[in-house]
Amino acid sequence: MKPSETRKLIRNSKNSNVTHIGSRTSILGVEKNVSIKDKHRIKHVLTTGANGTGKTKELLHVALQDTQKGRGLVIINPKGKLIDEYLAKIPENRYDDLIYVNPSEQPITGINVLEPYIGATGSLAAKTNQTELIVSNLIQLFKRRTDNWGARFGRVLATLLRAGIDANIEHQSGYTLFDIKHCATDDDKLKDLIDDTEDPELRSQLVNIKNNLSDRELEPLVRRLNDFTENKTVRHVINREKSDIDFQEVLSHQKILLIDAREGEVGTTVTELLTSIVITKLWAAAQARYYQNHDVHDPFFLFVDELQSFPSEGTHFAEILSKAREYGLGCWFATQYLSQLPRAMRDAASNNCRTKLVFDPSGSEDLPKLKRMLRGTDQRQLTALGDYRAVVQSPGTHRRQIATIVDTYPPWETENVDISQIKQAATSATAPDSTLEDLVVGTSGNAGGRRHTELLSMAKSELAERGLRVKDLHQEVGEDKPDAYVYLPDSSVAHLEVEYHTLSKPSKTLTNLQRAHERDRECIFVVEEGQVKKLVNILSDPVNRQGRQHEDDKGPFSYYIDEEGEPFTDIEWVENADYRILEVSEDGLILNNTSDEASAEDSQYDTTETQNSENRFEDLREIDQTVLSCIKKGKDDVQQVTSTTGLPNHKVNYSFRKLAELGLITVEKPDEPVERIIDGQKRVFQVKVAELTPKAEAGFELGGSVETLNQ
Repeated sequence: MKPSETRKLIRNSKNSNVTHIGSRTSILGVEKNVSIKDKHRIKHVLTTGANGTGKTKELLHVALQDTQKGRGLVIINPKGKLIDEYLAKIPENRYDDLIYVNPSEQPITGINVLEPYIGATGSLAAKTNQTELIVSNLIQLFKRRTDNWGARFGRVLATLLRAGIDANIEHQSGYTLFDIKHCATDDDKLKDLIDDTEDPELRSQLVNIKNNLSDRELEPLVRRLNDFTENKTVRHVINREKSDIDFQEVLSHQKILLIDAREGEVGTTVTELLTSIVITKLWAAAQARYYQNHDVHDPFFLFVDELQSFPSEGTHFAEILSKAREYGLGCWFATQYLSQLPRAMRDAASNNCRTKLVFDPSGSEDLPKLKRMLRGTDQRQLTALGDYRAVVQSPGTHRRQIATIVDTYPPWETENVDISQIKQAATSATAPDSTLEDLVVGTSGNAGGRRHTELLSMAKSELAERGLRVKDLHQEVGEDKPDAYVYLPDSSVAHLEVEYHTLSKPSKTLTNLQRAHERDRECIFVVEEGQVKKLVNILSDPVNRQGRQHEDDKGPFSYYIDEEGEPFTDIEWVENADYRILEVSEDGLILNNTSDEASAEDSQYDTTETQNSENRFEDLREIDQTVLSCIKKGKDDVQQVTSTTGLPNHKVNYSFRKLAELGLITVEKPDEPVERIIDGQKRVFQVKVAELTPKAEAGFELGGSVETLNQ
């Protein structure tokens, strides 16, 4: 099979109920795809093979098929560039589902292992079940990381964990594992936990710990907790009241969670602990999902490459593999040699992964065991596999099928995709690391939608503020539509296109413009601040000047490559296409002129400001009235107004600008950042400060109402 055929096969797999893993040629010379039924994958898959034999590429192609099918998945990558290769080939319609975690990059994603998936209004049975699920999984996590597990140590830890989770459920207290450590070393912190605990029996146990256990007796507990708090990176991960990842949402909404924790970048300790935390949270969420719904229709898949990198997880993986099918969780594990795995992990993987995919095992100690696993395959066939060929053993209905030898699919080359931009947009961390240096962590919300969605929302809101109607367009996968329609004052329709990820794929940007041009419509591009020049360069000279395949009067060039891997050669129309560029900044939208005639037409994008400003401000808008009232009461900067009113930042910025244009306020930035206490935590803000002008003061004095200010 050719690389281009691999790409086509994977991109056309969205409606398939099988997973293609390779091909084989019949005795008649006919090449046929070899597949695994998706229903069998929930019974787990084990891949083995030495470095360079093709097992990671196979895992990549399987994950891409799941992605095309709209499924949710987690990829854990302790080595190599698996996630980079995945991101370079993921379809754009799944960008908003991405959650990227890399503990080597700032800010670091926070995960509160004590965060429940139920609130105070839940039933007693549901709350108890949630608490015990989390406690059980965390106790197992600690057990896996210690050789000496004392009974008293375990009971004390379980009591502290239950109390922290109980307070989080009943009072949204935000206790973290870091707080639990301080409860074991600081009587005042333990008193706070006692006060926050509702259950009388649990309170009694905490009081007993406080009154009867000495520091020496608590030292083993503190030592185990130090494993998670002494490492600065791990401390940043666990010291967060509100997790940046909602693992239940990841499962229920089919998200794509990428854990890029490479040992070479963050060290073995961080890789192992972060993986343990993620798998523990994922497993708890899978169990919670099952107990809440009792019927899990949509499977979710966990991919772990280089399984041998997680030796302490042997008993945990054994439990997951034996029970995951019931919870709708399918695992795909890849390792070099079975002999590298701890006994518990090796037995669990061999016995519970019903599908085996074996790449060249030459030189390993696994040959005799592998031969017994693969029905109808001898040792000579195994050692003769070579690279990118594998033996597949699929489960049968009543007995094992004969194993099949396949040629795995060759990878295809991608256009030069800006992986870093995709990662940045998908990063779930929401708080600057400086807030994590304190003993008590600040509250942070979930990341929410991705940057493309945010830019589109901001653009629509701003255009609506300027009197233009914007129509959302629902898009199914593969549909040829812009992001939205904009209805202009001259009754024409323009295409609204947010260029965020697409700026790293110029052919996609050109395709968006071409779609509007072929319909005789203008294209309104929306870009982030600072990206205008990059977009203009693409549209003004729609070829890759770094290439060397062709030459014109401007010098050598190559054509951009489209999504099908073909050169984008049809570019003559570009110079005749009509387009505008709207740059999103903290102050709103900035219209960037792209032609000599632009200035004469600018009013289309600002009709209510430039053509009808007197009528527009005959009475202040309700938002402006609200903002002005806040300033009058001393809430005189953007952060204070947003926190007081709940209005989004960009609307307050826009209102500040309009009120300043009307001469009602003056706005200036402070020389130094402003410190504020938010939810009990110190935060730092760069804010715009507003002050009422004499005109505004006079208006308040005259009527006491902002409605008189513009008369």
